[in-house]
Amino acid sequence: MKNTLALLVICTISMLSFSQTELTDSNAEEKLLANNDRLIVLDFYATWCGPCKRMDPIMKELETEYSDSVDFYKIDVDKNEIDDALNITSMPTYLFIKNGSNLEQIEGAMSKEEMTRLIEKHTNASSETYNSNDSINSEYYAANDNHGNPDEFSDNTIDALWDSTTRLNSLAWHAYENHEDIKSLLKAIKIVERSITLEVTYYNLDTHAALLYKTGNYIAALKKAKEAIDIAKEQGQSYDSTSELIIKIIEEL
Repeated sequence: MKNTLALLVICTISMLSFSQTELTDSNAEEKLLANNDRLIVLDFYATWCGPCKRMDPIMKELETEYSDSVDFYKIDVDKNEIDDALNITSMPTYLFIKNGSNLEQIEGAMSKEEMTRLIEKHTNASSETYNSNDSINSEYYAANDNHGNPDEFSDNTIDALWDSTTRLNSLAWHAYENHEDIKSLLKAIKIVERSITLEVTYYNLDTHAALLYKTGNYIAALKKAKEAIDIAKEQGQSYDSTSELIIKIIEEL
């Protein structure tokens, strides 16, 4: 009996150790400004956010794998105001912080491999090696930084992203989340179709399905959503948000 209880305690401790720590407005500054050479991955999320739910199992796995070198925190944007202070408008948004310096900010869901590359990049680098142009050289695109600008979907902007499936998908997903005008949404469909041409992933298929749904092309949206789920199943990824999208699509048919 004692051995059984001890095993249960160990398992419980392990589970608690590898779940992202929730921060609030009252303790965020203390945690995020720590000067201890450990990387911090800060996750801004919302309970209603489908892509956030997709990322949950990925972040839990990475927290287990990087427990010795990385601190994982999350902030519920509906219960706190720090996201407003930092102008966080898209969920999920990830900040990579070390010794009080914000090294990089990334919007949107991604694969475990993509998040791992980001963590490796920032874990092994000093905050002093970064400058304001780092986000330009990243394989990810902070679409929110250009939101509402005349060149948001310009040919020059798209050309700069043309050969990156991830960056194209980031811009397309940003359009889905933040735009209602049909012109921008149709441009976003072309953008995500280019992303899919470069590399088919669960994420860009999901984005394509969401944009087709938002523009009223329900039959095509349903087909694309099913394709996304098939890939997610093959790769062992969560697809709850796509399942929710399918329910919405069927309601419109």
